[in-house]
Amino acid sequence: MELKRQLGVFTGILIIVADMIGTGIFMNTGAILGITGNAMIVLGLWVLGGIAAIAGSLCYAELATMWPDVGGEYTYLKKTFGFLPAFLTGWVSLFAGFSAPVAATALLLVQYLGKFVHGSAETGMLLTPWNQKIAAIAIILFFTALHIVGVKRGSFFQNFLTVLKIALVVSIIAFGLGMAEWDRADRLIAEYPAKDGSMTFSLPMMGLGFLLVMFAFSGWNGATYIAGEIKSPERNLPRILLGGTLITLVLYLLLNVVFLISSPGREIMGKEAIGAIATQNLFGETASAYFSLGIAVVLLSAVSVQTMIGPRVYYAMAKDNMMFKSLSRLHPRYETPWIAILIQSALAIFFVIAGTATTLGYYMGFALNIFPVLAVIGLMYMRFKEPGLARPFRVPLYPLTPIIYILLIVTMMAAALVNWTTTSLFAIGIVVAGIPVFYLWRWVVERKKANG
Repeated sequence: MELKRQLGVFTGILIIVADMIGTGIFMNTGAILGITGNAMIVLGLWVLGGIAAIAGSLCYAELATMWPDVGGEYTYLKKTFGFLPAFLTGWVSLFAGFSAPVAATALLLVQYLGKFVHGSAETGMLLTPWNQKIAAIAIILFFTALHIVGVKRGSFFQNFLTVLKIALVVSIIAFGLGMAEWDRADRLIAEYPAKDGSMTFSLPMMGLGFLLVMFAFSGWNGATYIAGEIKSPERNLPRILLGGTLITLVLYLLLNVVFLISSPGREIMGKEAIGAIATQNLFGETASAYFSLGIAVVLLSAVSVQTMIGPRVYYAMAKDNMMFKSLSRLHPRYETPWIAILIQSALAIFFVIAGTATTLGYYMGFALNIFPVLAVIGLMYMRFKEPGLARPFRVPLYPLTPIIYILLIVTMMAAALVNWTTTSLFAIGIVVAGIPVFYLWRWVVERKKANG
């Protein structure tokens, strides 16, 4: 039994938007302003992040139309460089790519709900740690059940949440631009000193700012994980990848203008809750509470889409005997990879209980950028190795487009290695640790074949 192609362009674009718009846009701008000390540089870095995401989406459009199967990077690396790098991307994805973000996002969602329900109170049912964990587990279980009982049912609810998310973001932009003090627009061009009083225009600091931007842009490749369920993939996947990325880029830039013009620079520099500060300054205290509810809706959509797309990677791996074969089973009635969904959700629940989801995601962010770069390098390798291979979509401005993506992401990773050396080395160590696991797994599989 194979997954059916039953998802269209609309759903695919909304999956990308849902996967990209999460906490990053509402948290990172203040930190980037604190690093750079200049609002125009902040906007420039967001534009640069959009360029990287667009270049990446164009490259993935070629790969996805060549091999329109579920699995994303796993499929592309398997086809270009073999099973070892493909296994390693799945190895990282299982523990940090999807399970940890689902857990961390569910917990953050509950915290925002608690702020809305209890206001400024310091106590309340949703403000105690264990009650938050129980509520987060309930949310994970709800979406687990939803995405098991059918692709169409799950995608319908996912689309509803994402449309609601977009409506929320657009309303913040519209009201924010309408209520902003445009006679104070010099805030966008004024230079603010960093916390120590100096300006930080060094290349490593710019790279660090770009790293924070790219955290918010992660997810531009979300539709490739379900490419095997997209109708007419040769025509629709390029539209989905580029369309979803462009919509998100426009929303990000407009949101950043609202955030940066809402407050004096020194009031938001280095602050994680820039979204809350901006809405409070623009709309008042009451609206700020509803903003917390809006953030919860944004995060609800993110939990849903991660629960939907992540198991497709493990499903693809299991079909190749790269994971337990049971993960490739489809539900006899709902035709979804239900065991893979259950495994990912079980890991997410474990991370919720253990309280390690945020830490794991923070440590593994570096590793999650390795494999998209390898996939784009693989695209260039296949152009050289198999020039006659059918390519329903070809990257425009080749080889400039993939080179731009590779250079930007490698620069970002170098900045991470310089500024966050310990966490980056930890991530590299986890990737390297997967190599003996791969060979051990292959040995076990070969032994089972030999013994019949």
